[in-house]
This record gives sequence, structure tokens and C-alpha cells, in this order.
Amino acid sequence: MAEAPLQKSLVNTGWVFGYGDLREVDDRDDERWYDVGLPHSFGIPYFMDTQFYVGKGTYARDIEIPQDAIGLFHGLEFMGVFQDATIYVNGREVGRHRGGYTPFLIDISAAVQVGTNRIVVLVSNEWDAQLAPRAGEHTFNGGIYRDVSLIVGAKTRFAWYGTFVRSTPNEDGSARLDIETELVNHSQEAFRGHLASAAFFDGAEVSHDTIDVDLPPGASVTVSQIMTVADAHLWDVEHPYLYRLDQALERNGVVDRASTSFGIRAIRFDANEGFFLNGRHLLIHGANVHQDRAGWSDAATHAGIARDVAMIRDVGMNLIRGSHYPHHPVFADECDRQGMLFWSELCFWGTGGEPSEGFWTASAYPIHEEDQAGFEASCRQALEEMIRTHRNHPSIITWSMGNEVFFTAESVVPKAKAFTQDLIDLTHRLDPTRPASVGGAQRRDFDQLGDLVGYNGDGATLFHNPGRPNLVSEYGVSFQDRPGKFAPHYTDEVEKPYPWRAGIVLWCGFHHGSIMPEMGRMGFIDYFRVPLRSWYWYRENLAGIPSPVWPQPGTPTALRLTTDRQFIATDGTDDAFLTVELVGASGERVAVDQAVRLEVIEGGGIFPTGTALELSPENKGFVDGIGAIEFRSYYAGPIVVRATSEGVPAAELRLMATGDVPWTGQHRRLQTPPPSTKGLAHAVGVRLLSEKRPVYASSSDIERPAHLITDYSTDLGWMSADTHPGAWVRLDLEGQWAVNSIEVTFGVHGGVPFLVETESDMHGKPGLAAAGNTSIETVKYLVLGKKLRAVIVRFPEAPAEIARIVVHGS
Repeated sequence: MAEAPLQKSLVNTGWVFGYGDLREVDDRDDERWYDVGLPHSFGIPYFMDTQFYVGKGTYARDIEIPQDAIGLFHGLEFMGVFQDATIYVNGREVGRHRGGYTPFLIDISAAVQVGTNRIVVLVSNEWDAQLAPRAGEHTFNGGIYRDVSLIVGAKTRFAWYGTFVRSTPNEDGSARLDIETELVNHSQEAFRGHLASAAFFDGAEVSHDTIDVDLPPGASVTVSQIMTVADAHLWDVEHPYLYRLDQALERNGVVDRASTSFGIRAIRFDANEGFFLNGRHLLIHGANVHQDRAGWSDAATHAGIARDVAMIRDVGMNLIRGSHYPHHPVFADECDRQGMLFWSELCFWGTGGEPSEGFWTASAYPIHEEDQAGFEASCRQALEEMIRTHRNHPSIITWSMGNEVFFTAESVVPKAKAFTQDLIDLTHRLDPTRPASVGGAQRRDFDQLGDLVGYNGDGATLFHNPGRPNLVSEYGVSFQDRPGKFAPHYTDEVEKPYPWRAGIVLWCGFHHGSIMPEMGRMGFIDYFRVPLRSWYWYRENLAGIPSPVWPQPGTPTALRLTTDRQFIATDGTDDAFLTVELVGASGERVAVDQAVRLEVIEGGGIFPTGTALELSPENKGFVDGIGAIEFRSYYAGPIVVRATSEGVPAAELRLMATGDVPWTGQHRRLQTPPPSTKGLAHAVGVRLLSEKRPVYASSSDIERPAHLITDYSTDLGWMSADTHPGAWVRLDLEGQWAVNSIEVTFGVHGGVPFLVETESDMHGKPGLAAAGNTSIETVKYLVLGKKLRAVIVRFPEAPAEIARIVVHGS
């Protein structure tokens, strides 16, 4: 039996990529191939466009296998590929994975040979009726957008992510560790040996245990151990103490090793008192975070992920909601390390407006029976993979079943709810230590499911003291670009603390790509990772750090080019965050908007656009005297970046890239923009935009809340809680749409005057669409493609009942 401890090595460099199916193109010099490194996205360079490439892409790379490795286990670990990947080794299909957000392992042992082995990965990001997510307010660029590693080891070994450490703090200061370890024996011989486990804190062993193990040929066995840590250091947001469990599978020496990071902590959500961490009440205040960023799309490095977590932590927040899909395990690593709570979410996802098959605006749950079994299987698989690969992270306090699944076609809502309950039950079996939550549950009684409820938008006002553990999982509809307003994004009085509410979570942390027009511009940090002024407001009010003096208009005299690090690793895990500013004679930043060009003049570093990048007011990359970008290199050696802008001297910055392959001026075929793109208008056309969208009001009768206006399954409508003049309702379209028509139906007629207003820009400036009175039951206005984001109905005198507001557009 070949026995050798597992070795894992990144294979992020040395890839070629091409659009379309290039499986038969073996020549790496073919003009259809581009030289790329991982993480990578089909859409690079991507800057928040509503359209993106939809189709296939092919990746290829060679790996070398020495003679002495033949007979060992060989696996390729993918941390995330969007969204359908088929893997080939030496022309032989070795595996396929469907699902865009979770890690997976492909056994390639039977296909490898001594010497050079050709790896080919065919990837599709085409919408699939049976694959989650079927809908979502995001961008869905394809690609191998997370790390890939080659794993080599014994056929008898620890299973991939096979160790689960459950900790229970005791009243005497000790902690119990319940350890479940899955072992596999893929050899044809029985294995009899020992499993030795030891827990370490700060480099010192604090507990250990050794048990005998017997593994029949071809078997997979889970064994249990119980250990005690005498003086437990509990993980929390102020002191994120971490332990390490080292394990060895032994027989006449070490056959395999495994190491697992974990934390010891206790969590509890209470319907009346909120959230408790280690027995201490903690008010949650966090932010939703998408993974994409300027230029690189979803292809984030470890360094970029660490910066994202730090920017949310630095304002004084204590939770990140991973919206709305499983994030890279490194994201959870950083939450563990930096002391941030993490809400980890499944990609069962809905979005507003009339469901339309064929694009990510479909019903969250499939409307066609022939798609339902396959879709449910994809969700279960993603849930199992998310929990298996993330379950040891102390930062994770809940597994969420999805987001706004109520955006499901009426005919299949009962099935969507029943399936959500199935996922909750599966979560309880896979991990009984954490609550199963339902995110965005403010419609159709989805909030009656799960252990923890998240209310988005107007759910904060609709569900006061709901009698279930809860929090506001999204608040703050604020469309802004830099510099923005020095003000919070509070809506629906979420800033008022209630003992029964565990906390509030801002929508959202960062600007992000979206298929919905303008929907991505709601972060308090922009797409380039530069804060808006609202970020400084939160930092001042939550963390107690005074805001800086804002830059003033003036005449710049110089450029200032800086980096957050001098050295960059070339293995695809690292990058440098470059910041460029226009400054005055005294070194102060000047509030001026003009283009700045960044260019690599020495070395092998690259921007998402290649060796040069322009940041400008037009692409929102340079605003208020500052711009920034993440910068990478896949080749080692010195790098010089030059910044230029009209009217000021150039500035230069020196970096050092460290790695195995030096830059010698190699010829590179840098990726060009995709050959075609697809967007919502191409896929869907004119549709109903308003159904189940959030509605806000000056006040509401307790039995006739405002959200009934967009609930077309009922004849009931909104009624004001009082008869005072000035009552209003506001329908939020959650994006800037080309609206064709607005239809308002009143419940009671009698000549009550009203005004219909619209908001058309990101700053919420209203415009008058029409005026009239309620002597007519339904009034319809043709808007003919005008860009709108909200519709407001006002009553200058006494209010009248509004039965519904219906908006069509594209």
C-alpha cells in the first residue's frame, strides 16, 4: 500500500483561457487562447455592467507527475467555479460539478501518468432551470474564479474536509470537544492503525487523544473522539481566539496528516432578548457583502477578501452577511481571524418583478414540474458542500436557506415553502449546533419557517416583535456614488433598538455588479473599494473614530501613488491595493474629478485591463481627488507602476513580486473583452416590475399595511392609520427601470385629491407624473420608457385607500 502524508499545492498560475468550447485545441499558441492566472472570470475586465458574457469558456494547464507519485491519490480541489464545470485529464473526463459557489474535489488518480498531464476544464455560466440560483440581483460572470489546488497523498487518508470539531464551553471554564473524523480507505487492503488528535492554543498542546481505527478496503468510516480543554479561551468579536487540531493517521509511521482551525464559543438567539455570544448579550450591527470588485469581477484574491472583511470591521460593525451564496472559505477564515460574525447563506434566491424563465429573473422555485427534482438536488448539494467546508468556523453563527424565496410564482409557492422546510431539516441533521435561518422572509409567511428569521426592507416595519428569533437582514435603500452624503442609511427606524430584535444588517457593504439597472450602487464603499462619506459616518458613530477633513476644490500640483503592501506573492492569493490621489502644494488631497492613467513600465504586474488602466469620473474610478484598484502579478521580480494625469508631474511606485517564475519580458496574450454580452432586456423584455416589491408609507392601519399594494393575490389594499393631510405611500422598484406604464387603483371612490410622483435618479429627486382625484377607480399613466426607481402617491388632503399600484417596464 502506497503511504505518504497528503501534500497540497496551489495551481493558480500557468493557465490559458479561451471563450467557447476549445477542448480540441491542444496548441497553447493558438490565437484563441489567452494567458491567465487564477482566480479568473469570463468577464474581466468588468465594471458593474448590467450585461455580461453568457456561454462557455475553456481553461487548460499542464501538471507534472513524478514516477514515485504513481499509485497515490491525486485530486484537483476547486474552491469555486461558476457554474457548470467538466474536468478532463489527458483527454479523459474525470468529473463534473454543477453549482457555482461551493468547493469541490475531483479524483483524477486513474487518469494521471508519469510526466506531463494536460488538465482541461470546460465551464458554462448559462442559465439553467434546474440549477440554483434561478434568480438573483447580482452579476453571473462565469469562470474558475477561486483557487485550484493539486492534492497528492495516500489512498488511505483523511476525507476531504472530513473533520468536524464541536465545542461546548463549561461553567468551570473548561470546554468539551466532540470530534468527528471521516477516514477513507480507497486501497484494496484493510488498514489497522491509530488516529492521534491533539489540540493546540498559541503553539502549546492543551489536549490530546489517540484511538485505534480499522478501515476495511474501499470503506469510508467516521470515528468519534471526546477531548477536554481545561482553561478554554473563548472566541468572540473582541478576542477572536483560535485553536488548531492536528491529527495523524498512523501505521508504522504517519500515513496522513490533517490540521483544522476551530474556535470555542457558545451562541444563542432568543425571541424576546436577541442574540447572545458566550452568554453575553450582543447587539448585531452588520453589512451584506457581495464578492465582486472593480475590474476583476468575482475573482477575488485572499488579500482582497481580507481587506473586505477589515473595511466592515473597521467601522465598528460585528457581522457580515454573505449575500446571497456561499463565500470562499478564506472569507470565513478572515472572519474568524478578525473577529467578525458571519451569516453564511445558500444560493436559493429570488428577485422582484414578474418571473421570466431563461434568465436570472425566473421564479426562485421552478414553475415546471420537470425541473423541480433537479433543482432541489442542486440546492441540497450546495447546502451540504457549504456546511461541510465551513462548519469549523466559529465566526459562522447561522446557516441561511436563501434570500427572498417568496419571489416565486404563485402556483408553486406551497412547494417552495415545503422545500425550504426540507432544507431546514437537512441543516439540522448536518449541523445541530447552529440555527437554520430564512433570509428575506417578509412575504408569504416564509417567516414562519426556520429557527431564525431575517426581514429585508419594509419587513422591518411589518413585523414588530414577531415572537420568533429575528433580525433585520437588509436595511438602507440608498443609491449613491462617491463622495456621497455624511449620513447613515437607516430606514424604517431600524436604528431604534428593541430587545426582541437581534440586530440590523446594512444593504450593503460594497457596490456590486447587477443585472438590474443601478441596483449595485447602494454600498457605503464603492466598487473600487474606496469609502463613501456614509462609511465615515458609521465609523465615527460606531467605532468612535472622528471623520477626516473633507477635501476641498483647488488646483492639484502633484500625484500621490501609494500601496498597502510592498511585496506581492505571485501564486494568485495576493494583490496590492494601489491608491492614487491628486494633491495640492501642502500635500492635501484636492477635490477634483479628472482622469488618471496607471501603467506598468517595468515588470510583470497587471491590472484587470492589462498593463494599463484609466481611472476617470466617467467610469467612477477617480472621483473627489482619489481612485484605487487592486493590482496583481503572476511573475516574480521588481515592478514599477507610473501614474499620469493632465497638468501634474507623473508619480511612480516600486513593488516586488515574489514567487517561482521570474519576469523576463515573456510574451503574454492578455485577455480581451468577451465577444458578446447578454443582459436583462435581451432576455426578458417588458414585464411586470412591481409585484411583491417593498412599499413604505407615512403610516398604515394595522390591518391594512402598505405592502398589500403590491400583493396582487388579495383584494385588500393600504389604508392610512390616520386622516391627517399629507399621507403618502412609496413603491420602491429596487432599481432604475425603463418604465412603460403606471397604474393606480383606489379602493374607495369619492373625489379625494391625489398626486402621483416618480423618482428617476439615484438621489431620490421626485417629479410630478400626474394629479387627479379618486372619482375614477383606476388611473393609468403611460411613461414610455422613462427611467424610474420609485412611484409615490400623495394625498394633500385626507387619504384614500389604495388597492394596488402596478408598474410595467424593462
